[in-house]
Amino acid sequence: MRRKHALIVAGCIAICVAIAPEARPQDGDLQAYYWPHRTVGIPVDTERIGKLPNKPSALQLYYSVNRSAFQKGPKLPPDSMQQLDGGKRGFLFTAERDGDYEFTVQFVYPDGSTSPRADELSPQQRIVIDATPPAVQIQPSSNGVEWRTKDDYLDPAGVTLQCKWPTSTEWTTVTERKFRGDDSYAWKLPPGKVLEVRVVARDRAGNEGVSQITRIPPDAASAVGFPKGPTADWPATPSNLPAPRIDYVNTLKFDVDYAVQRMGRSGIQAAHLFVLKSQGTWELVKRFPVRLMPGDKEHSLSLPYEAKEEGTYGFYVLPESGAGKKADDPRKDDSPMVYVVVDTTPPYVQINGVQVKKGGARGPLVEITWKAADPNLMPQPISLEWSLDAKATKWNEIKYRLDNNLTRDSGRYSWEVPDENLWKFYIRIRAVDKASNTGEHIWGQRDPDGKNQPAEVIVDLDVPSVTIPRVRGGNSPTPAPSGGGSSDSQPKIPPTDLPKPIDLPKPSGGPALPAIP
Repeated sequence: MRRKHALIVAGCIAICVAIAPEARPQDGDLQAYYWPHRTVGIPVDTERIGKLPNKPSALQLYYSVNRSAFQKGPKLPPDSMQQLDGGKRGFLFTAERDGDYEFTVQFVYPDGSTSPRADELSPQQRIVIDATPPAVQIQPSSNGVEWRTKDDYLDPAGVTLQCKWPTSTEWTTVTERKFRGDDSYAWKLPPGKVLEVRVVARDRAGNEGVSQITRIPPDAASAVGFPKGPTADWPATPSNLPAPRIDYVNTLKFDVDYAVQRMGRSGIQAAHLFVLKSQGTWELVKRFPVRLMPGDKEHSLSLPYEAKEEGTYGFYVLPESGAGKKADDPRKDDSPMVYVVVDTTPPYVQINGVQVKKGGARGPLVEITWKAADPNLMPQPISLEWSLDAKATKWNEIKYRLDNNLTRDSGRYSWEVPDENLWKFYIRIRAVDKASNTGEHIWGQRDPDGKNQPAEVIVDLDVPSVTIPRVRGGNSPTPAPSGGGSSDSQPKIPPTDLPKPIDLPKPSGGPALPAIP
């Protein structure tokens, strides 16, 4: 029964395919189709293969994950393709993890020969397998909410803000404007009214993630810290309470912003900032005098802090009313309102090898391997670029947003050079961490002093050749053009049984995946 279900789910892609196609930024690349299941059906045009004069004995499926080298998948005879929905046949492929997958099919003949050869493979279909729904964190701020969404393939139009009164069962969608994955919104609530709020986020594959429900105004008075810096990486929430945020900064001096969610008629006269270092105890940083009243438009202020070294710091803010009232100091077991990772060190990154091969139809193949290590690397932290000048201020994209796809600290990417006029260039790699530190390295060789000297990558591997059509002396007659010649001089006719390029589906209308090859 479970096997039958897998066939139905996988074969569905042959009919409805993708929820949202997206073209790659580089010219000539394949469109991406987003699929919400780990098992996907790859249709094959078995009818066309059956009409070939030189029929293959088997079809070998190859796949590539996140632009890595091709790996072998299932191998099946043409007449034993697996059954997919809609009467189609092909391969059922099950991915071990989410990722950006490229597929191609190789013909295997009875004598053991293949077409194309393994070093000539090029992708024919691209499917982003994304079975993970977006993670959405929400928390109240004053008379509204703010939220952050974590998903590699978030649909820009897929974020929805919803609200309702506690006595209602129906959610109302806020339609005043479009919302981003990281955004905020506020209401003008009547006195004494409480509103329940949630955020729904959808990714390109159609997965939906829903935040916890929060109330505004919140049930109890508190202050929330917001360190200034790059977008936070929110950990999973183990309960119905908001988890402490984790923000990353690349400087020892930074500000902790706090927003007062509720105050009495005496206002706020001070803010007490506490810090937790490593696994120690809470320490009072300073009592900052402030002046906030209920009628003030802004109920947010900044508290400066200077760390002595890199590390993880927890912060807690307690407001003090004009009447001298404040909550008890945080205890050892109290969780921080926010964590701040102070990271001033750029990632270690280095190109370990550059190998040039003949490549495929689009151009020479350049295989780049690298090592990139940092405890706080961003998701997809790697950028590969080329330039004719090693000292250029602006480089050209090879591929951005790559993962370490070999090991935790290393990766590989194969690039077909499409520009026919490009035969030598420099290659640079950059890696960025969550604190926006960037490390970079240009491929080269080390000199006797140990310094890296950039080296050009040469992709023109062709050996020039000439022919001597004739020899002429002063009185030698010009020979007549020859209409014949040896068989070696005749142009070779390419075989007709090579897999043809697939016809890409049109972006609109959600058509079925074209069969390959």
